[in-house]
Amino acid sequence: MSVKATYEEECKARKELVRWGKEIYDQGLVKGSGGNLSIKIDDNTVLLTPTGWFLGHMTEECISKVDMDGNHLDGEKPTKEVPLHLAVYKQRPNVKAVCHTHSIYAVSYSSTAEENTLMPVYTPGCAAKCGPIMLTAFAMPGSDQLGENVRKGIEASNATLMASHGVVAVGKDLETAVGVANEVENNAMIHFITDKKARVMTDDILEGIYAKIKY
Repeated sequence: MSVKATYEEECKARKELVRWGKEIYDQGLVKGSGGNLSIKIDDNTVLLTPTGWFLGHMTEECISKVDMDGNHLDGEKPTKEVPLHLAVYKQRPNVKAVCHTHSIYAVSYSSTAEENTLMPVYTPGCAAKCGPIMLTAFAMPGSDQLGENVRKGIEASNATLMASHGVVAVGKDLETAVGVANEVENNAMIHFITDKKARVMTDDILEGIYAKIKY
């Protein structure tokens, strides 16, 4: 029998969404009303950022609540990317937070690299925090197909890129997920500002790092 989140736990999660929404907005990982965040507060309940809101301007009251079937339970209308977030939680029960950003270097990479390939990894920190970063095939934002693509991308990784779209980063909490999103953006920055000349982590190194991570 699943245990429902307490009032205090839900209030804390709402504060976290507002806090980290402002963080990634101020960092420039999202602009305007782009990007979205979520926290799974119990087995059947997810809090998400609302559609049409600038993430840096949210309030605790505007946060949307849905169940694991996508039914809107409370708050403002949720982000259209509900299928993406629910796909992550269904694939990875250990994940409790999702961060989806439109950071410029990562989007530039996702708009130019070949679909269904792995992003080159330039630092051990990125490898350890993210795992292998797959650039998944393009699908329309808000679609079930996009959710399915993301589900496959995070099956054995904490981050994936969506072609011509952005980053999905996951973690045990929102701070961890935001940290992963930053690692992907920093990795993409290295890729472009070195004109793709930076040394990549070798397969042997990556395999050693990935073997120590449990997804």
